[in-house]
Amino acid sequence: MHYPIELPNLDSVGSVDKFHRVIDMEGWFLLQTKSKQEGRAVDNLGRQGVNSFCPMMRIEKLSRGSRVVRQEALFPGYLFVNFDQESVSLTTIRSTRGVSHFVTSSGAPVKVPESLIDQLMFRTDPDNEGTLSSLPSEGDSLYIVDGPFRGLDAVFSQPDGDQRAIVLINLLNQQVSASLPFASLECR
Repeated sequence: MHYPIELPNLDSVGSVDKFHRVIDMEGWFLLQTKSKQEGRAVDNLGRQGVNSFCPMMRIEKLSRGSRVVRQEALFPGYLFVNFDQESVSLTTIRSTRGVSHFVTSSGAPVKVPESLIDQLMFRTDPDNEGTLSSLPSEGDSLYIVDGPFRGLDAVFSQPDGDQRAIVLINLLNQQVSASLPFASLECR
């Protein structure tokens, strides 16, 4: 299916001469959303019959000293759409709550290869148990930023509950094990 778009063309005397350019509007396209409104855009686009996809990943982070696992957008501020141009127009999609605009190149919406969408859907499938973690792994170097050991280097050994970690600290040429809050540790 082709969708005509009018683009202004300036001739040598500076007047505007309009012409039609035909763009293939079948497939997946990239949309930019308003800040932190990917979910809102997906919901509102779905109500309009627009197929949208916002790849999400489970990410493990520290929040106020506790480990938490959250669903976060893989590409914050962006999502992919596939829609029937006969029932929904580009203007309708651009005007949807949560949507900022189509990502364009030379004035035309950027088309995303179907194979890339398939790979993203497979890799971000909620049935896959993969979780990205920003928490340290055993043997990672840490820096202690708070408490009686502030300013010393440490090596992560293992988690000690949800809010603490067991670390190894080198004191007087001996490794000493200590349990410290995650909030007082920084990765190096």
